[in-house]
Amino acid sequence: MIAIPYTYTEEPSFKPDNNRLPPCNIEAEEVVLGGILLDPAAIYRVKDRLKPEHFYIGAHKDIYQACLRLSKKRQPTDLLHVSSWLSDHDLLVKIGGRNKLATLVDRTVSAVNIDSLAAIIIINAKRREAIKTANKLESLAYDTEIEWTNVCVAFENEVKEIISAPVAPTKEENESWHCNQLISELENVYLKTPNPTLKLYRLNQLANAHPEIRGGVKALEDLYMKSLCATVEPRKSLDQLEEEVGTEGRKWLLGGMLAQATTTLLIADGGVGKTKLLYDLLYCIANGENWNGFPATSDGRRVLIYQGDESKHDMLQALNKRGFKPGTEVREKTGVRFGWNTDAMPTLYQDAAEFKPAIVMIDSLTFANRYSLYDENRTEYSRPILELNKFAAETGIQVVVVHHTNRNGQARGSTAIKNAVSEVIKLEKDTNPSANVQEKILTIEKSRSRRFPVSYRLFFNEEDFSFSLLEEVGQELGSPDMSTKDQIVKFLQEHANIKFESEEVAHGINATSGNARRCLYQLARDGMVNLDEKTASGTAKLYYIAKEYENCSTDNPLQTAIVTQSPRITSKNDSNACQSAVISESSEMYKNDGSPYDHLVITLSDHLCDESENNVVQDYLGNIKQGDHLSTSEIANLSNPESESKIDVQTDHLITFGENAEPASIPEGDPSRRSQGDHEVIQGSRDRLDDNSHVLQTLNSSPLKQADFEEKGIYWSPRLNNQVMIWKLFKSLPEAEVYQAGNPTDKIRVKLSELYPLPEFKAGEEVAVLDDHKKFNDRVFTISGVHPGGIWIEGKTRTGTDSYGPFKPSQLRKLSG
Repeated sequence: MIAIPYTYTEEPSFKPDNNRLPPCNIEAEEVVLGGILLDPAAIYRVKDRLKPEHFYIGAHKDIYQACLRLSKKRQPTDLLHVSSWLSDHDLLVKIGGRNKLATLVDRTVSAVNIDSLAAIIIINAKRREAIKTANKLESLAYDTEIEWTNVCVAFENEVKEIISAPVAPTKEENESWHCNQLISELENVYLKTPNPTLKLYRLNQLANAHPEIRGGVKALEDLYMKSLCATVEPRKSLDQLEEEVGTEGRKWLLGGMLAQATTTLLIADGGVGKTKLLYDLLYCIANGENWNGFPATSDGRRVLIYQGDESKHDMLQALNKRGFKPGTEVREKTGVRFGWNTDAMPTLYQDAAEFKPAIVMIDSLTFANRYSLYDENRTEYSRPILELNKFAAETGIQVVVVHHTNRNGQARGSTAIKNAVSEVIKLEKDTNPSANVQEKILTIEKSRSRRFPVSYRLFFNEEDFSFSLLEEVGQELGSPDMSTKDQIVKFLQEHANIKFESEEVAHGINATSGNARRCLYQLARDGMVNLDEKTASGTAKLYYIAKEYENCSTDNPLQTAIVTQSPRITSKNDSNACQSAVISESSEMYKNDGSPYDHLVITLSDHLCDESENNVVQDYLGNIKQGDHLSTSEIANLSNPESESKIDVQTDHLITFGENAEPASIPEGDPSRRSQGDHEVIQGSRDRLDDNSHVLQTLNSSPLKQADFEEKGIYWSPRLNNQVMIWKLFKSLPEAEVYQAGNPTDKIRVKLSELYPLPEFKAGEEVAVLDDHKKFNDRVFTISGVHPGGIWIEGKTRTGTDSYGPFKPSQLRKLSG
């Protein structure tokens, strides 16, 4: 025998604490009963929740039971009636006689707090119940003859009932709770038990555990079916509903064709090509490309195929022919499973958690539901569709179910199948005698996300098993609207997740406002673009295409860190002869290099401003004169960006934009007019200018962010060679409509990156003069004074310091500060 040290032994306390009183509140019980005896109406405030078994004192239970019986007969619960009832039932002496009742009345002032005191009594009763349950579980743990698995099940059930049961249920609440518990157990069996045999066993176990449910497993099946289709959500206000779902509408995988978090039924007759059509759609979703103008909303998503109607060989051959070839990214994003059936719903949940597909294709409903206990003409046959609805809503995954048509061309079986899904798409042969044998008609028969019914004529390409959209049935091929719609979709995809007003889209595609507005409405109606009708103003409608990026943490990679190129006119030999990269923190700034915004044409407005606009513009711009400090090479670069690399800084001279400025460009330096000392001073200034090259940026990049601009603010536009006033800032584009000084009648569309803040100068600041006089070339000056008549500067020479002025602010450029 081995002796174990005392400190290494476990010594839990197995002795009950008999010296402690069980949880109770006797005073609260007395006050509640006294209040009922004083106020006959008080019993109706607590009788639905407070039960006789909640009382700790036995006499109190009997008194309260007497009050309940009297209230049920609509008799008063005063002292006389309660004592009479107790006496008739031989309980008056047992509870302590009339003195006990009189004592309860004497100790009670009123029944005002009877509700809160009843809650205290109920909570203490629950605590006592928990102690009893713990003692019961302790006895189970000691009983070694009981299987451990049964002990665990008993522990789980007992604890669950204590924790999840409502504290003080009414009869209706108690029945509802038990019903919800049973539904929860049924969901666990149907959705989390992949083994069919174990599933049937558990259903029989549940039926035996609930003898009040007559009908066995069949009754449980009906109960579960009702729970899937008869769920009623709590009442909500419209504001609560809008807060829950937002104003941006449905999210799509393929805009207008396949939506997220929905179920779609694709019906067709045998041999029409419904499976190959889905392969074509899945290919576009996995590859992140549009399907015949229906925009893809991602750069590629995972797809999952549950196949039952096609053989493995035929399926693989069809997928390879469509483009799911070895070594392609599309192939890596595709998963397949054979033999799946609706009894294996837990497998679907497992695949959703592990593979994370965006869409699941089930081919077909007849095969997947082959073990159903019901005929397809019975309503109960649609139960798997209801389960798939719940799956789609919980996971956000689109589920497409292939089904066959009957002789009448409708979905085979019960109409409940078609009614249960969100979308119904029908594929059929084109019956037109002049149609090609490979032409099909695709009809959207039902949709909760877009316009229906609508039909499209397709052509099946036998070479690669793809489908081409020929036209919308009833709409002439090649109509102007089709071209505009294609441009709109392309424009919004290039600027994904950015919301535009219709006139902004019209400007982006160079179309009229009315045509763009009409096409945008039609595209939004068909789900091909998203529409947000709730804006800050409450009137404007914003259009966009929502797109997700697999390898980006934000919705749009343009909104992470955008590099804006700022061209500089430099010499090839200059050490700073490279374009500076400025990281923009604003999510609304875009790449100048390759951005679609660089290719937008800035045009005049089609409308003249009205009289009120004229007054405002004249107030701001009436006294502004035209001027510029743009160099000749910069002007050339603006008109021809490709010429930038050919420009030499030594021949790039600044043109004064004063009223008497000379337009000539004079070559830098004139050795015959400079002394050696002046040359040394100027050379030192040139070195300082080189050191401040990060300050001396050209006018091609704006130092302001989009948020810094204000409507009716005055700014300088080098491209327009004028000061301008911003009349309108666009919310989604980094652009504005402006008026020019001296021309307050025409509004012009400009990019914000072309606008400069008006400079402010202070005495002591170092500046360069943007002038073509030789004495100012490459020299650094200091501001000696700022006066209403102009700015005075001073600069060092070989003999001392000279003053110059007055200069206009537009003739000077800051070097520091």
